[in-house]
Amino acid sequence: MVHVKVFGLLRLDTGIKEMEAEASHVRDLYPLLLAEAKRVKPGTKVTAKDIDGCIVVVNDKQTGKNAALRDGDTVMLMSPVCGG
Repeated sequence: MVHVKVFGLLRLDTGIKEMEAEASHVRDLYPLLLAEAKRVKPGTKVTAKDIDGCIVVVNDKQTGKNAALRDGDTVMLMSPVCGG
């Protein structure tokens, strides 16, 4: 089981702050997160593409969607921030 924390616009758009999930890679979390978002916030406009574009941090180290996960890992997903 891994602990998932959601930040930024992704948190606002999904209504999810944290969740627990079984996954062997970060990318395996994406459909689970999308399903949970639709359960928590049925009108959400979040798509798989939105989640795929997130910054991924596993155990305080930035990584990517192909990173392997182990039981007890903490995964943070953050929406990218743009400004000007």
